[in-house]
Amino acid sequence: MVLPRRYFPIHVALICLLEWTHISGFNLDTLNVLRKDGEPGSLFGFSLAMHRQLNPSDKTILLIGAPRAKALANQRANITGGLYSCDITTESDDCDRIDFDNEEDVRVENKENQWMGVTVNSQGPGGKIVTCAHRYQRRLFVDTAQESRDITGRCYILSQDLTIDASSDEDGGNWRFCEGRARGHERFGSCQQGLAATFTKDYHYVVFGAPGAYNWKGIVRVEQKNNTLLERGFYDDGPYEVGDENLLDPDLVPVPANSYLGFSIDSGHSITKGRGLTIVSGAPRANHCGAVVLLRKENEASARLSPEYILEGPGLASSFGYDVAVVDLNGDGWQDIVVGAPQFFMKEGDFGGAVYVYINQAGKWDKITPIRLNGTKDSMFGLAVENIGDINQDSYQDIAVGAPYADAGAGKVYIYHGSANGINTKPAQILEGMPNNIRLFGYSLAGNMDLDKNSYPDIAIGSLSDTVLVYRARPIISIKKDICFLLTQLNYNPFVVYTIRYAFEGEADRRKQGLPSRILFLNKSRTDQDFQSTGTLDLRGQNKRACIKTKIKLQDNIRDKLRGIPIEVSLGIQGTKRQKRQNALPQLVPILDNSQPSKVNFLKEGCGNDHICQSNLQLEYRFCSKELNQDIFPPLPMENGLPVISLSDQKDIALEVTVKNRNGDDAHEAKLVGMFPNALSYSGFRSQKMTVIITLVARPSQVYFGGDVKGESAIKTEEEIGSLIDYEFKIINLGKPLKSFGTASLDIQWPKENVDGKWLLYLVKISTTGLEEIPCSPETEINSLKHVQESSTSRKKREVGGKKSGGNITLLDQKKHKILMCGNGYDARCVVIKCPLQGLDSSAVIALRCRLWNATFLENYASFNYLDIIVKASISLDAPAKNMVLRNAETQVRVTVFPEKAVTQYGGVPWWIIVVAVLAGILMLALLVFLLWKCGFFKRAPQDQYDAAYHKAQIHVQASDKEKLTTEA
Repeated sequence: MVLPRRYFPIHVALICLLEWTHISGFNLDTLNVLRKDGEPGSLFGFSLAMHRQLNPSDKTILLIGAPRAKALANQRANITGGLYSCDITTESDDCDRIDFDNEEDVRVENKENQWMGVTVNSQGPGGKIVTCAHRYQRRLFVDTAQESRDITGRCYILSQDLTIDASSDEDGGNWRFCEGRARGHERFGSCQQGLAATFTKDYHYVVFGAPGAYNWKGIVRVEQKNNTLLERGFYDDGPYEVGDENLLDPDLVPVPANSYLGFSIDSGHSITKGRGLTIVSGAPRANHCGAVVLLRKENEASARLSPEYILEGPGLASSFGYDVAVVDLNGDGWQDIVVGAPQFFMKEGDFGGAVYVYINQAGKWDKITPIRLNGTKDSMFGLAVENIGDINQDSYQDIAVGAPYADAGAGKVYIYHGSANGINTKPAQILEGMPNNIRLFGYSLAGNMDLDKNSYPDIAIGSLSDTVLVYRARPIISIKKDICFLLTQLNYNPFVVYTIRYAFEGEADRRKQGLPSRILFLNKSRTDQDFQSTGTLDLRGQNKRACIKTKIKLQDNIRDKLRGIPIEVSLGIQGTKRQKRQNALPQLVPILDNSQPSKVNFLKEGCGNDHICQSNLQLEYRFCSKELNQDIFPPLPMENGLPVISLSDQKDIALEVTVKNRNGDDAHEAKLVGMFPNALSYSGFRSQKMTVIITLVARPSQVYFGGDVKGESAIKTEEEIGSLIDYEFKIINLGKPLKSFGTASLDIQWPKENVDGKWLLYLVKISTTGLEEIPCSPETEINSLKHVQESSTSRKKREVGGKKSGGNITLLDQKKHKILMCGNGYDARCVVIKCPLQGLDSSAVIALRCRLWNATFLENYASFNYLDIIVKASISLDAPAKNMVLRNAETQVRVTVFPEKAVTQYGGVPWWIIVVAVLAGILMLALLVFLLWKCGFFKRAPQDQYDAAYHKAQIHVQASDKEKLTTEA
């Protein structure tokens, strides 16, 4: 049957949605970054806050603390610090110093290096602003011998228009609760109020941290002075304080001395079971690990903040609690807690800081296991953590994490998205300080406010380079693609905002197989191919529908009439048309959510009333072998339901397939497609018998040890280790390539050390011939002593050529030997060196160069006349089919080790030989004595016989003879 030629109008409805679906957000624009520069050396950007002023005009402002800024005119100090207000513009130098704290009474106070602006926070749109100087000093007994100073700290609250309203009980610098209390560092003499300060999110309280109180245990204080609240019936204005406002009892502080409670602060409702207000405060030095304390008002009649739960720091000296953030990451209505631990490290890992994410389980904090996000080495990841709001508008709040020492001190900021499961542990975007030529980028963070009025919250990032960068979030366009088949064309409105580029492409997979497309597009452009159609479409805005129409034609004489014709639709944003700007900021190009697949399949006609072909093809198969020189195919033997294939002696494998259509619709143009795994290759001829041969040669086959014992650390060159041994593994494959069956590898049983853990053979290098460069594993076993230098080629040749002579071996000595090899009962511990045989078709050579560890043999084996070191090797096949095996693909080689002659003498004579020799000498002496005794050698003569014999032997000289002798002389 031939289908008639048809034209198919395709209408594609593209709907631009501004209530976006979730995408892998990367929508912080890095090309149009706003930069704000401060006075050099002022630490401009040490603290940040975003503020929205409603009166007298509605505008957004970036507040930047500079705690080392120069003093104002009426201040008697040189460096006091200050607060700056920056409009959201493209100018980098338009930040103005806010005029407050412009006086100083040196008789009672000192503002030199007071660090005003160490922290700054906004209450919210139309709310107050708090900023502090935690090193502000009160002076006592000025100009006397008893003069002293207390570092109490001081905070200011400003109105929404950055001024101090004299009629307001809140405005001004009277926020200094440590002043007038008991002095000394054991009490409040080093209070340092204001190192952290914030507002509760219900506009009710201001919260201060004073980490120096009570010998640096630290405290947190909550209070308010809003008369408007009193008029509305809120009389519980506190203040509430850790340690009790009235008792001032240090024993009520839930952390030990030097904990720095109040170092970081945040707050929220629905954190604990009571769902009331909870203050979250970090104590980064508590118990040497750090802690985060969840505080609440004890009761209505009390002035005490009591701990409800304490999150303990998991790492020693990790500074757990250096910064905290309260955020609802999974949108369940319960506030989660994010804790920075910038000095976290692990000995076995390259970590440089961590962030712990506690997903709230309905206020049951004892059942929560935190999620740990790790930073790179030495990055101080987690020094700053911030709730930046729903930056990608997916209904889940997101967080930013600063790592100011990443990139060798350039700094990075990581953006993490919330989700229904809590948090996506992979960062959605990483912002870097290096492209902006900034150091310690990410030291401070601020977010969760839309600065450019595009409905997406933006983020400000501070540094210690006196520079702040503002990253604006780009709108995200999520396009829903509806594919419809209509016979009429829909009209659309030509008024547009965004220009969308679209492309149709037919049967991409079919064309990749070298087959022609069955369709062609009629209304394609001149640059399009027959199977393509591209163009642009204009979208007005959110939830507006626009359609395009294209026609396709079926090719003549197509044979495949059953499979659908897929048409892929791809989309992209080409640009935006200019409208009247709401501000002077450069326009941001939106991000397109193009994560949805777009395919169209034509319905098939025929094959029943439902036009759906429902054949019932059933396939049966079995594996067979081929008899020699006969067309007989007996089935292969089965084991556990699988055919057993012998790769060593199996000539060919036949696959017998039977296909039946049992009571189904007609199966037109049915095809049998054989998808053979790599372990099986189709062949039209009978292959040779598959044989894999391994030969293993050791050069030299005899080596010697001797000389002096040298320790591992004293060895500097390869020659100092011991004798050189070259092992050569030659693999010959007489059958099909091994790679067609799976991943083949050479497995070497390497005798690395003896049972005492001392080196036997030190592997220096592995080289190959006839193979691709192979990564033998484990790589740590190859030349593991990095301080040992390899030998030169000429030196290696000389060393192999020269042979040392050993001592003479007698028939008795030959029994004193030992075998060193792998396996139980042998004096060797082995590692398996695995070398993949990539690309092995016919033959290959793998050479291992090693050294005999001379010191081990001198210390442990000097008494032996010779030793045998046996190395084994085999080929293993990691095939997808578990029933394929290699047989007889293994070998071994023996290297004999002799001690040098000097070492043999040094080894001494065995004790039993000495004992036998002594006993034999004693026996010989006893026998000699016995023989002499039998011969009468020891029998003594009587005295008279001795005298007679003596006189017979004596010569008597006559007198005449004496005279004669004298005359002759």
